[in-house]
Amino acid sequence: MPRLWGDSGFDLTDRATPHTGHTTQGEQEMFNACNESYSRDLDHAKQKSGITRNNGERGLLMEACRTTGWVVAVITYSSALACGGGPVSEAPADDPEGTSPYHILVTNDDGIDSPGIQALATALGEVGEVTVVAPCSQQSGTSMSISLDEEFRVRATPVGNCVDATPASAVRLAVRALAPESGFDLVVSGINIGANVGEISHMSGTVGAAMMGAYLGIPAVAASQDSGPGEFEHAAGIVARFVAELRRRGPETGIVYSLNFPAATAAETRGIAARPMGGSYFLIDHEELAGDPGEEIDDAEEERWFSAVFVPPEAIPAGSDTEAYNEGLVTITPLRFDWTDHSTVEALGGWDLEALLDSP
Repeated sequence: MPRLWGDSGFDLTDRATPHTGHTTQGEQEMFNACNESYSRDLDHAKQKSGITRNNGERGLLMEACRTTGWVVAVITYSSALACGGGPVSEAPADDPEGTSPYHILVTNDDGIDSPGIQALATALGEVGEVTVVAPCSQQSGTSMSISLDEEFRVRATPVGNCVDATPASAVRLAVRALAPESGFDLVVSGINIGANVGEISHMSGTVGAAMMGAYLGIPAVAASQDSGPGEFEHAAGIVARFVAELRRRGPETGIVYSLNFPAATAAETRGIAARPMGGSYFLIDHEELAGDPGEEIDDAEEERWFSAVFVPPEAIPAGSDTEAYNEGLVTITPLRFDWTDHSTVEALGGWDLEALLDSP
């Protein structure tokens, strides 16, 4: 298995990506400050982090550094720097022999019959014990919406269990009612038919299902592939290798690792890059239709009909995941469940907020 972080570089595609072996002054300063923060605030981080049992000491270090405001890991295509970098163990810190079952919940938003989820479940079966719980029908674009029905029908299929519910509700039900006794160690959603890079992520049922895992305290991965022609096995293999490395390192809670794949074979894949969310590879507009395309509503005094249309964006932010994806790269974007903009919270502290409570 290729190494993804540490001294061997960052490579999920089985291509040689040599580490430069050099650390910049800024990275070294960040590394030193991170370790100082870790030593000083370790006990506090243990109380605040909510690290799960598979996160290990590195996960605790990451959370300790995050709570003191330091960026912990700098991941680039060719190399990666993490506090306490260097070789990593082959198993989580609390399972040094790698013998404990690693339970993976697999779900999606395209429905249980999608070929993407079937390829994903097969590939992840080489990494851990897989449980499939997915919607029974197509649920694209549902984001993290939940089903408020009091009853949920769960139906067994050759692929796994399907639920008459949204993807997020399927994950919630699986975690609360269908999990193994020790619980799930990871939620993996996909492989979606259609990319979810950039701002599209907010609307994605694939990402929403993974976010429900993060909400429930379980690390999560979302995987999506271009809707053009292509098989899912290549992407599924990369996801499986990524998950294997997450298991070794211990993923941080509250994070969804969003992977997006062009429709390409192994030979056609141009590379892989970690990038921040940014831009959109399409925009949704609306155009008015002439005439009535459907059945009229009897009591409607006036009806107008509109159709959604997809248009290309005028520009894409440089350095974004959307840019890298459009250039043919596999992209990895860590998304945080907590949407808070902390600098704005501090700025609002300078407002006279109490004045808003006063009536005119």
